[in-house]
Amino acid sequence: MNKKFEKFTISQVAVLVRNNKCLVLEFSDRRGYWGLPGGRIDEKENGEAAFRREIKEELNLSDFEIIDLIDFDVWYSSSGKPYSGVAYLIKNDNDQISLSHEHSKMEWVAADDLDNYNFIWPNAKRMLRKGLIKSSHA
Repeated sequence: MNKKFEKFTISQVAVLVRNNKCLVLEFSDRRGYWGLPGGRIDEKENGEAAFRREIKEELNLSDFEIIDLIDFDVWYSSSGKPYSGVAYLIKNDNDQISLSHEHSKMEWVAADDLDNYNFIWPNAKRMLRKGLIKSSHA
């Protein structure tokens, strides 16, 4: 029997929490749409190295701890393209964040305010809530 397996575009994102609020970023090319810092793995790149590179590129943070994998998701775009997203809770309490050109704005958001944001990932709010809960126990 010939099975066909799906081929996904995989992205890794960070949930960064400070003072019981999580960091969200507005996309420069999609105003009104929000996401989490991170991105895709380059060809033949190690997963953790890719994650650290993306956080450095998007937030200018190189000194952070990866606490735990907190969530993942699989979804299809409106055109049918398959995506998979992995979210890690990271810790960096003090360093200043400076955004790359990919994002126009950043905000620190409490769990109760997440519904006021339009995220490009279907389950980003779930990921952020899990990160907020996990960070309160870390």
